[in-house]
Amino acid sequence: MSPFRLHLLTAILTSMLWPAAHAQYGSPSSLKDEMGTAQDLSFSRDSAGQLTKVALANTLHVPASSTSPVPVLLVLPSCSGISQHIHEWTQAALQAGYGVMAVDSLRGLGNDCGSPSKISNGRYVKDALDAVAFVTQQPGVEPQRIAVLGFSKGALIATWLASSTVADTLRPNTPRISASVSIYGFCALGPTRGRPQGITILQPDTDRPFLALMGAKDNELPPRSCLELLPKLKAAGAPVQWHVYEQAGHAWDSQDKHGFSKTTVTTGERITYQYDPDVTQDSRKRVFDFLQQSVQAVPKGALPQ
Repeated sequence: MSPFRLHLLTAILTSMLWPAAHAQYGSPSSLKDEMGTAQDLSFSRDSAGQLTKVALANTLHVPASSTSPVPVLLVLPSCSGISQHIHEWTQAALQAGYGVMAVDSLRGLGNDCGSPSKISNGRYVKDALDAVAFVTQQPGVEPQRIAVLGFSKGALIATWLASSTVADTLRPNTPRISASVSIYGFCALGPTRGRPQGITILQPDTDRPFLALMGAKDNELPPRSCLELLPKLKAAGAPVQWHVYEQAGHAWDSQDKHGFSKTTVTTGERITYQYDPDVTQDSRKRVFDFLQQSVQAVPKGALPQ
């Protein structure tokens, strides 16, 4: 069989088998049904000064030294909200020449790590799309070069945002993001007591450049589902990339959470977070190299379709 015919057959089988392999919670329609569970967020803009938790949340910061329009990176935190590692990533983004905003969906909650969460997944996705719409209207920003970077809970939102159907269903006519990054997220979950129908996160129509960084020892959001689904998407022509750190677990970049133990809501296992400075450094390099290739490569003046 020729490579072209094999590629075509793979694409057809992927489209046929995907719905049968994974339950349909997490589809665009189910996310839309629950997105009205909270009021819209308010966003603002400020100069890039001392980025405290309050100053960073839902506020666009642009590098003070910029003299021309800049790309923007929206940072989507974990269920614990804006913490030390989010500050470190936003500072790195500013130093790399990006405008940056951390999208805080918690609405005053200390965290939203329970199952089910207090704020719906559909609302989280809508918040991120609202942030995209806000930043694309700001002066000094390149509206065709908006990327998202998500961690844990935020990684799930970043994964949904890589789907054109999810974006169009939850917020029609919102400019599309130009790239999406998931850090220690996962792609699907089988039936659980709280979600008897399971959950699908990585969508079969993923069409934004997408990077997933995962830890082989992550027992909170195990990489197994992504390692099953991402190769199928890539074989079908989707612009997806991934990398697995063999010795890393969940929250490898969170120095302030080193040694923290809990029982996970996804697997029921007792886990302990382990900060890994080498993996943190490598993941930061991989993220900004990926953004350089995907975001900066978008022609100026033309919004991604």
